[in-house]
Amino acid sequence: MNKTVQLVFVSLLSFSFVIVTIFVLLSAQGYNFDLNKRKIIETGGIYVKTAQPGAAVFIDGKYADITNSFTRDLLVQKLLPGSHNIKISREGYFIWEKDLSVDEKMVTKAQNIILFPQDISFNPLMSDIEEVFEIGNNVFLIQSTDGRLVWFDSAKDFRKDVLSAKEFKAIKGIKKIEFSPDKQKALISAKDGKYYLLSLDVNSGNLQLIEGLDKNISYPEFNGNSNIYHMSKGYLYSLNLINKKKELVKEEQVQGFALHGDGLYTLEAGLLIRTNVYIKTKEILTKAVFDFKKGSDYKLHIIEGRIFLIEDGRVFYYYNNESKGFEKVIESTKEVRYRSWSDKVVFVTGNEIWLMLLKDFESPFFRKADSFIFLSRFSEKIDDIAWIDDDYFAVIIGGKIRISEIDIRDRINFFELDEENHLKVWFSKDEKALLVLTGGNLSKSTKILP
Repeated sequence: MNKTVQLVFVSLLSFSFVIVTIFVLLSAQGYNFDLNKRKIIETGGIYVKTAQPGAAVFIDGKYADITNSFTRDLLVQKLLPGSHNIKISREGYFIWEKDLSVDEKMVTKAQNIILFPQDISFNPLMSDIEEVFEIGNNVFLIQSTDGRLVWFDSAKDFRKDVLSAKEFKAIKGIKKIEFSPDKQKALISAKDGKYYLLSLDVNSGNLQLIEGLDKNISYPEFNGNSNIYHMSKGYLYSLNLINKKKELVKEEQVQGFALHGDGLYTLEAGLLIRTNVYIKTKEILTKAVFDFKKGSDYKLHIIEGRIFLIEDGRVFYYYNNESKGFEKVIESTKEVRYRSWSDKVVFVTGNEIWLMLLKDFESPFFRKADSFIFLSRFSEKIDDIAWIDDDYFAVIIGGKIRISEIDIRDRINFFELDEENHLKVWFSKDEKALLVLTGGNLSKSTKILP
């Protein structure tokens, strides 16, 4: 090898060394070479956090690592900007998968990822059930087919009769049950228009007919534990359950009312008014008069501290504190049902599910408060729905139980649990399990959360 060749070889070797060194240094600083764009660009990353430790994370089909045993998270760095497929798996669990976008110098987050077990079984709790009324987490009032009312705590597996079959005969069918704030009293609306008060802190033998309420009243609601507010012929009344005294609350006619804390909210001549129930101060909350439809039924309702106006059970208006008016958020040809969770509300309209955020959200997506988001549409009717945690809920569709996330980035992950013909579903926070009503049987699942 002559000197010229040697010089060229050494020069090429030196040049290659410099190029490799530059790439190594750039890579260490978060840069990479994009073959498609043929240029050096800054990279980004993906941060995942799972409820279970040791979950395998795959990026674009390639194994990255497992989530930490203690912190249950993983940061994958040096990813080129663009869309990346993330798949998270663990043996015996449903796979979580989503395509997420990564930007330069930014970390895309996928947090509170729950892997739900594939093998979920249901164990029987009670049978011969006519109806189930939820009192609170884990606690239910159950109407049996033989006419008893049973107070049941699923977490403690404790039950007691609060109304015997003989006492139950006085009630000509239950239409609806409202519970007092302390959950110790039940206001039973019977199908014949009569109202009964049932104490839940003692055994059977405590059913009382409420003389001051009849079929001519509407929307009875507890104010504290000893007063029932209700409407009759357009006027708002209060009935004291202790001294049986009935008083007119408002001299003016009202189109609807709701109670929340120390506030009494009424619709008077189309205006929303808040009255302090203790010091009687009044504040008009709306700027413009609401246009009521003749012949329609209206109900004010407070959901997680927010004011809603419900028209005929099918149209929901939301009170916007900034615009000082009601805004229509949902309209359906069928009755709208909802379930709230702290800072969000999920609505069910026949075969569709919508989500409303009550505060600004940064995770799992960036959305402002009052955002109304379409989640899913199904070919079959939605029978029932129940929140599991901040980001997941259980839903019964055509009798089948599915679990859904609310993360609308890319496709929504759905996990179908079983094929049974279920009617209703609840989630027990204490037991971390689902409770389902199937036919006349109440059952509890094995744990679905770690």
